[in-house]
Amino acid sequence: MKVTNDEKAYKRWFDTDQPEEEEMPDGYNQSLDTFRKLLMIRAWCPDRIIPQARRYIASSLGQKYAEAVILNLEKTWEESSPKVPLVCLLSMGSDPTASIENLC
Repeated sequence: MKVTNDEKAYKRWFDTDQPEEEEMPDGYNQSLDTFRKLLMIRAWCPDRIIPQARRYIASSLGQKYAEAVILNLEKTWEESSPKVPLVCLLSMGSDPTASIENLC
């Protein structure tokens, strides 16, 4: 990546509200796969990593894995066992402590 060749283009791209939705400078949209675009967004715009991570997950595993799901904790608890633990990926700011305590 040669940012010094076209600093203004990178600055314009970086300053957009959603750089992950914009055309990347120097033709990187065509030359980078979804994972490498994720790395570029991570390096340049860490606050925009979640939308690009969803795009990567959708392209790699399928759209259903990138969609937000409201967890039915009671049903999940019923399906778990000492040999099948619960694993949850939480969004920033979420705190399921009260819901988990209500299960016991």
